[in-house]
Amino acid sequence: MTGKEKLRKKIFSGGRVSPAEAETLFSWDLLELGEAADLRRRLIHPADTVGFILDRIVNYTNICEAACGFCAFHSGAALKPYELSLPEILAKVGELSALGGTQVMLQGGLHPGHQLGTYAGMLREIKKNFPAIYLHSFSPSELAHIAVKSSLPLDTVIKELQEAGLDSVPGAADLLVDRIRAKVSPRKIGKDAWVGIMRSLHRRGMKSSATMTYGMGETEKERIAHLAVVRGVQDETGMFRAFIPWSFSPGRTKLERMAPATGIDYLKVVAVSRIFLDNVRYIQAGWLTEGLKLAQLALAMGANDMGGVLTEEKVVQATGSGTKAGMAEFIDLIKNAGKIPVLRDSDYRIIDRRPGRRLK
Repeated sequence: MTGKEKLRKKIFSGGRVSPAEAETLFSWDLLELGEAADLRRRLIHPADTVGFILDRIVNYTNICEAACGFCAFHSGAALKPYELSLPEILAKVGELSALGGTQVMLQGGLHPGHQLGTYAGMLREIKKNFPAIYLHSFSPSELAHIAVKSSLPLDTVIKELQEAGLDSVPGAADLLVDRIRAKVSPRKIGKDAWVGIMRSLHRRGMKSSATMTYGMGETEKERIAHLAVVRGVQDETGMFRAFIPWSFSPGRTKLERMAPATGIDYLKVVAVSRIFLDNVRYIQAGWLTEGLKLAQLALAMGANDMGGVLTEEKVVQATGSGTKAGMAEFIDLIKNAGKIPVLRDSDYRIIDRRPGRRLK
């Protein structure tokens, strides 16, 4: 039996794949890899349901002192600086609430002038006016930044934000490889700090997600190293509800001469992630960055969630990339992929098995 045959047997029997074995998967034929990934998806998520949530991203400012090389959104890149007032933020949340949306993701940057009180005040006002809205907000780098600017321990910052209304934190990870981070985001936290923040969130009983931005000059071995960090934290904490990989969009960034990743790259990353991350139930299809057609194909490559449908998003849009879609497009896309569309909440619990009724 060849090494590939042994690995295929391990995958189909549900065995844990080593980093070295996972790296070889990138050389597999795409259809063969997709078959293996879809089987792994069925082992952890037997139903053919594909969920989505009604949410909104509120990018409340683009003033950010990190100035990452892969970002076109921060002021000083392609856009003028701006900052939403609290009434403007509340108006956006109100619009989502009126449409029946349930989750808001507040995203800003590493603002040089904001301390803990700014963020806690924002959370309290949103919860005061819209107590049913779930706040899945900020990022690990933002939490570290708040702690530094406020001269407070990280655990104290997380406790105060949670008590002010923060429900969970998206585990924006970029790429958890310090060689790449030193090149593209030297002012943001490193891999070990990201892991430390996940542990701090876990101590407060908070859930998160994990992301992966690839296509920034990393090797396939480094992609697997990123996944190994995520799998290790999940083994330790069980806190990740989902994993979301997406490709770097170079347009209008300092890295705009870098060739973008291909659709084949994306589908292989999704499939390898599903096979390697045997302890994460949901993998999102990155329709915002990859487009609806690739997202639909990803549903046959191990992905089983579509993320948010009413997303107001400006970070990806700033690169000149990005896709817009509504509930009708999501439902058709999922059905045409041979799957069952369901509306879910922030904890990935199904709240409507016939979401198409909401279109009437």
